[in-house]
Amino acid sequence: MHISDGVLSVEVTAIVSVVSLLALAKSIKDLKNEDIPLTAVASAMFFIASFIHIPFGVTQLHLILLGVIGVLIGWSSFVAIFVALLLQALLLGYGGVVSLGVNLFVMAMPAVIVYYLYNNFLVSKLKDKVKYFLVGFIGTFFATLFLSMILYFSKDEYNYAAYTIFSANIVTMIVEGIVSMFLLLFLKKVYPKVLKG
Repeated sequence: MHISDGVLSVEVTAIVSVVSLLALAKSIKDLKNEDIPLTAVASAMFFIASFIHIPFGVTQLHLILLGVIGVLIGWSSFVAIFVALLLQALLLGYGGVVSLGVNLFVMAMPAVIVYYLYNNFLVSKLKDKVKYFLVGFIGTFFATLFLSMILYFSKDEYNYAAYTIFSANIVTMIVEGIVSMFLLLFLKKVYPKVLKG
């Protein structure tokens, strides 16, 4: 879901990047010393998950684990994902430097949304397997939604891509949900303190 430099219009890139910058500033300001190790682990997890490609028809799916990151670190997701995206852009050519703010919004804002949904009273009443599946599914759902909206409002020629992105990512949402479910069930068993909900 990385957007490369030069793909989006200047206006959309600028507006979304400003929103990302404000969110990143809040994230850095609120980051506590004791949260830095877990934030670094989440950043590494995001960086590495992007390399796990699952063949699916003519394309490949790859994990992003946004929901898990959101549950673990909340607003610090912006710091963790910013570091990972910057390294991916500079070292591997994923995405780009100019589009870094847009990619940060697409990836980090869903993590924050999942954090709030996870800590919602209604969601907390769900069974663990359902709740943890939804953590992964909803994180990818919102990343797909934001990507689609950004493409749609950027250039007219991206309208078809914006509409079809959901159908292309439904399987990814399900796979993310299953992987997140098993990962969070494992964390609950071996290190329950890390699950703040």
